[in-house]
Amino acid sequence: MGYVVKMPKLGMDMDQGTVVEWFVEEGGEVTDGEVVAEIESEKTTGEVRVRQDGVLHHRLLAEGEGTGPGGAVAIVGDADEDVSDLLAEATGGAAAAEADESAGEATSGEETTASAATAGDTTGESGGGATADAGGATSESVKATPRAKKRADELGVDLASVDGTGPQGAVSADDVEAAAESGGAAGGDAGGEAASAESKSGASESVKATPRAKKRADELGVDLASVDGTGPQGAVSADDVEAAAESGGAAEATAADADGETAATGAAAEAESGRAEHVFAPPRVRRLARELDVDIAAVEGTGGDGQVTEADVRAFAEGAGGAAEAGAGDGQTAAERVGTRDEERPMKGMRRTIASRLGESYRESVHVTVHRTADAEALLAAADAADEGLAPKISVTDVLLLALSATLDEHPAFNATYEDEVHRLHAEQNVCIAVDVEEGLVAPVVRGVSTLSLSELAEKRSEVTQRALSGEFTMDDLSGGTFTVSNLGVLGVESFDPVINPPQVAILGVDTIAEEVVPVGDGDVGVRKRIGFDLSFDHRIVDGADAARFLGSLVEHVENPWPLVVAAGGR
Repeated sequence: MGYVVKMPKLGMDMDQGTVVEWFVEEGGEVTDGEVVAEIESEKTTGEVRVRQDGVLHHRLLAEGEGTGPGGAVAIVGDADEDVSDLLAEATGGAAAAEADESAGEATSGEETTASAATAGDTTGESGGGATADAGGATSESVKATPRAKKRADELGVDLASVDGTGPQGAVSADDVEAAAESGGAAGGDAGGEAASAESKSGASESVKATPRAKKRADELGVDLASVDGTGPQGAVSADDVEAAAESGGAAEATAADADGETAATGAAAEAESGRAEHVFAPPRVRRLARELDVDIAAVEGTGGDGQVTEADVRAFAEGAGGAAEAGAGDGQTAAERVGTRDEERPMKGMRRTIASRLGESYRESVHVTVHRTADAEALLAAADAADEGLAPKISVTDVLLLALSATLDEHPAFNATYEDEVHRLHAEQNVCIAVDVEEGLVAPVVRGVSTLSLSELAEKRSEVTQRALSGEFTMDDLSGGTFTVSNLGVLGVESFDPVINPPQVAILGVDTIAEEVVPVGDGDVGVRKRIGFDLSFDHRIVDGADAARFLGSLVEHVENPWPLVVAAGGR
């Protein structure tokens, strides 16, 4: 039974998903759980999977086109199923009518051909020469997938002689391959070496593999039948093909079809080229590399399992390698490309969502920002001591989060959201950490800050930050925050007015740590390291005096963090 594949909802804030890439062609076979397309929403990327075996009859969105959550993306059904009703449901009828008209013309043509074959060469039928004609007509009437029919034509297999194992007994491409291997193709005009080559090709084609894996296998000369699949339901993935190529599979496969040392050398070069092209990087990182004219294959990844991150691409672009790559292909050096320019950048994707949400925040919230500074010497000393005694690495930000957590305990009205005219205070402290990525700022959530040990806090903060930087974050990482911290101090900013992250009621800006000349008692002065804080709050919900008291508590904890560090270190 066919169904309409819908656009998945990647989070509460998702307005639209856009198809980035299709992995299965129309008419292609699919299996339950197979990824057929990659999509991108305003804040993250995701996948479209099918929930049953069958055939992808229609792709309803082209690459670059989008629809809202629950919108129609594709139609999947059994091989010979009539999906016109589903197409009408998904498209409003126009596409279905067009498909019916096309199908009617095709059916009329087939009927005419079949009639001609039946009423024609009676001499051939009585003389034994009609076997091919009759067989051809019978093959056309066999229930088979489009791929199966194509493979039957390529291998010279009579579909009427093949037992179907697909949905509702339909003949699949695997069934055709099996028939070819068992001698079904020998009945055609080809024999000997040609039949053997086709049989070998058929064995590789019949392996369950993703479209990317098949493409990579063709490029690297890897026999899919020799590759162990690690994908869903044992399917061979592109990674499996790459691994086989690296272990020598590509060289062996190529050497078998070529002569001597030249073929071996060519196979090695091709395998090396394939390894260079295969890079672990999210879609947004690849887009950044294209924008910066960086060959992503030349970038060394520092993310998990060697994944290339946005930071890796930017660092490469800023170095000598990036300059060389940027100059290649367009006659310009990196220096020539830098500077003012006439350029239009349409607002889309994540940047559009950020603009919309911040605009909404400024229109609806009554923003007020208060500023205060604190002595940072004890904060720095506590972070150094914790880093030496605990694992993983403890940063100043982690100790600062302890101080913030204690402050939120004392001023719960700020650990809150405001929606539908309700000021909702939250017992759990889910603190968002603003992270700068290519498309703008995202704020992944560190959940349950008040319940974590210092080591757990450092680990969780590091994990969500790395996921954001690598582009691997999900909507779950961005949802459910109750307070936000934005640290522009790492960029040298001395003061700013952060914008509230709705529906939260406040956000804390952290400024740079700088040395200042301050009084130290008895009329003397000294140089001390100090840190600044900027608290923006919604004046509809809390007052200026409340914000002043909040910052007063924060400063006290920052200037004496030792009790907090000791308590959190022992949790």
